[in-house]
Amino acid sequence: MEPIKKLFQSKFFLEINKRREHLELLQKEMSVSIPEELVSLVRIKNQIGKTLFVEVKSNVVAHKLKLYENKILDSINQKIGQSKLLDKIKVKIVIQNKKTDKELGAKSRYPIKKIKDLFNSINDSPLKTALKKIIKSRND
Repeated sequence: MEPIKKLFQSKFFLEINKRREHLELLQKEMSVSIPEELVSLVRIKNQIGKTLFVEVKSNVVAHKLKLYENKILDSINQKIGQSKLLDKIKVKIVIQNKKTDKELGAKSRYPIKKIKDLFNSINDSPLKTALKKIIKSRND
């Protein structure tokens, strides 16, 4: 167990943890400056230079976030200090397409028909038992 702890305390992982903690601090500061209904819909993705990259799930939230941009930047800059001033927020809209999600979840009936034909054509065996389980799981 000790070698694993040493690995996670190495310089590489310390840098990753510092970055993650910094982004969490920015997320907390931003959540204080925006309305309560937007807090769960907005996620800070990265900070590069003086630009803060934020992900949202809809263009409505992105628009509202842009309206609060100056308030957010002022709040974060006051909390962090003068060394890491932010001057703009870039918003990325993450597209969620429920139609495609449903299509991915749909199960094809053609392979099941082939499996059923094979199931009916063979005698009792471990293979037939396995095919029966597959057919039953696909029908549920």
